[in-house]
Amino acid sequence: MGIYNALFAGASGLSSFGEAVRVVGDNIANVNSIGFKSQSVTFSDVLSQTVGVSATGSNQVGNGVKIASISRNQTQGSVQATASATDMAINGNGLFAMRDPATNQMNYSRAGNFQLDAAFNLIDTGGNIVQGYAIDGLTGKSIGSAGDLAFGNLASQAKATGSIGASLTLDSTVATLPTGTVFNAADPATFNYKTDVQVFDALGATHVITQNFTRMGQDSGGNMVWDYHVTVDGGDVRDAGAVAGTPFEIGLPTASTVAPITGVVTPGTQTLVFDQSGALVLERAPVAVFNWNGASAGTIALDYGNAAGQGVLYPIATADAQGVTGDGLNGTVQMAGAFATRQVSTDGFAAGFLDKLETDSSGTVFGSFTNGQRRPLFQVALAKFPNDSVLNHVGGNVMQQTIQSGTPVLETPGNAGMGTITPYGLEQSNVDLAAEFVKLIVVQRGYEANSKTILTTDQMLSSLMQLKR
Repeated sequence: MGIYNALFAGASGLSSFGEAVRVVGDNIANVNSIGFKSQSVTFSDVLSQTVGVSATGSNQVGNGVKIASISRNQTQGSVQATASATDMAINGNGLFAMRDPATNQMNYSRAGNFQLDAAFNLIDTGGNIVQGYAIDGLTGKSIGSAGDLAFGNLASQAKATGSIGASLTLDSTVATLPTGTVFNAADPATFNYKTDVQVFDALGATHVITQNFTRMGQDSGGNMVWDYHVTVDGGDVRDAGAVAGTPFEIGLPTASTVAPITGVVTPGTQTLVFDQSGALVLERAPVAVFNWNGASAGTIALDYGNAAGQGVLYPIATADAQGVTGDGLNGTVQMAGAFATRQVSTDGFAAGFLDKLETDSSGTVFGSFTNGQRRPLFQVALAKFPNDSVLNHVGGNVMQQTIQSGTPVLETPGNAGMGTITPYGLEQSNVDLAAEFVKLIVVQRGYEANSKTILTTDQMLSSLMQLKR
């Protein structure tokens, strides 16, 4: 009987709009859930029933309504800045890939509120371990397959100092020491200036080496010649004759010689020569060998700048100790005025331990160590599905692969259409509260209207039952 079908049509409306209220309510409830994507309900009619045939065709009456689909809105939510170095937000396409350590199940999420667990694994709030790529220390690029981001047992091993770059200003007006003066690190009368620099051995122990400078006089071209000597505390090295507490000279340099009659100076083996404009034209700086006590021997190259060379007197090919020539003004120079150590750079450092993490827009996670070193450790992996709107939501801001979603592709942020990473940020829910409240009103009215259909049909059935008394 058709009147009974009206009851079922109304009931289908109550059921469908009731589910729609659940969807809208879920959206509103997750307005503050990190990375949450809102859902929308679409309806469709139920197969109609033919009630007769007329001259214009079949007469059909619908049997109610049903939910056709519940789809997710994949638009990006706003990014909120945070103070946590392990918080990340995705700008654009992609999902964070994570592994459940209990089941090895791969999970995916837009929520980047990560933290370190007791084993120094980067995890989400559910304990899933974030996936990424290891970084090659030489090239700085990601290598291998995606795996757990684990920061345990990371350390920055000590590196022995291998080079010293010194930018000094030697005073061109200082008096030349008497001819025949022999350098003695313990006697300030045997040199003009000195400067100290801290270096490291292979174990990360620190040592102070001193560079002593002596003005020797002019060469045959009128250039000023300076000798330098390198010393270290005798207790720091194991060389014969080294005594703790007493400066010990490294190497056996040949001092510049002064002609007895003309006073012309011939440069020695550890010598800096400056022209009349103060530019460095010759740098003789052999590698210094340090036989450190308690550590392997180390070699340190001393670089005083890019010497310019000077024609036949100092050919360019042999003018600079490192073989890199220039204008002679980028490092140590000779000028009128007080002696000054403008800048000293070294490449060694002590051992250190992981202090904090930082992330850049490429998803590269850098480690800052207690010895001041900073290096890339991992790069976060992002996953993209052919249809990520039908992933299975399992709670906790986590999704899993389905047959309809297809197989994910893992890539690094910024590559192959993947989004970039905003460090110190979290993607917020994309729920529009105003739109949800409007939907709620529409759904409520639809529910009320369908309840009226059932009420009216009930009244009609009641009238029908009263026809026979």
